[in-house]
Amino acid sequence: MTVIENIVGRVTVLRGGRYSVEVDVITSSGFGRFAAPVDENPDLYIAEAHRAVSEVDEIIGPELIGFDATEQELIDSYLWEIDGTEDFSHIGANTALAVSVATAKAAASEKNLPLYTYLGGTFTTELPVPILEFASDSEFDYYVMVRDLMEITDVVDAVNGVLSNLKEATVEGYSEATEKASSELGLDVALGLAQKAPMDMEKLLTLVEDNNVAYLKPMGDEELFLELIAGTHGVFIDGEYLFRQKDILDRRYYNALSIKPINLGTLTDLYNLINDAKSERIVPILAEARFESSDEALAHMAVGFRCPAVVLRKDSIAKLNELIRIAEDLGERGRVITFEG
Repeated sequence: MTVIENIVGRVTVLRGGRYSVEVDVITSSGFGRFAAPVDENPDLYIAEAHRAVSEVDEIIGPELIGFDATEQELIDSYLWEIDGTEDFSHIGANTALAVSVATAKAAASEKNLPLYTYLGGTFTTELPVPILEFASDSEFDYYVMVRDLMEITDVVDAVNGVLSNLKEATVEGYSEATEKASSELGLDVALGLAQKAPMDMEKLLTLVEDNNVAYLKPMGDEELFLELIAGTHGVFIDGEYLFRQKDILDRRYYNALSIKPINLGTLTDLYNLINDAKSERIVPILAEARFESSDEALAHMAVGFRCPAVVLRKDSIAKLNELIRIAEDLGERGRVITFEG
């Protein structure tokens, strides 16, 4: 039976020494555990994490005991009902996500299925392209992506190749290093940029045009995005800033959208946004939060929900290794999703 028998919360420590809540969901013969990341609130103190645990143990858990763990949409909608706000400001998005993902893990465990198969079904065979963040300065976060990826490990080799060829920590220096890494490895290694500070539109366009940039996450108004879409070719313009600031989901402004599960609250919300993006012909890219645990579930979400790419940090070893395991599990059935701008 997949009936929930108990739900337990505890304080967990995230990367960077932040705190969040970890949740166990227990059925008669299934078990799921998930530690929720934190993105927008870097000052989440331990007292707040303890409050989240109390919400799980005293309110959410007792309400959900007796629910069927396979009824994901029903459970996720009930979490919204328990919260009673429009943005999970009462129980917290991290608390809701921890319960939601742990429930899916418990149901998958009960059915003896890997989480990606449980989420996506029997014909889930596509692997996302990992985009690795490897450096940062006052203007940009820097990423490496491999446009002709064949193996998950290719992107690790690419990052190592870029770092070994790096002579100057500038956009131009990183771009030159990607080109040298491409030549040495026989891979199409490209650069990604996430804008951290306002920049003149012409300067930004010139940087993209003059360097080996395949992925750009800008920050600015609608005009900036329109100019970037019109002025670039084969480049992924990530609309996360425009979507988060103005709730704009429109292919005219951007062709990719990085999505952090913590900003939505439940698996159902994540699934719906991914499908909404696809219906707009926008590439959904699953992304890590600023402060993550070592939990491997993000890799399963990316595969199960057929996201063509996943953004990770180069030290996200657990998630990268889980993608390698999933690829091994899929064997000859597995293939990397075509990822073209």
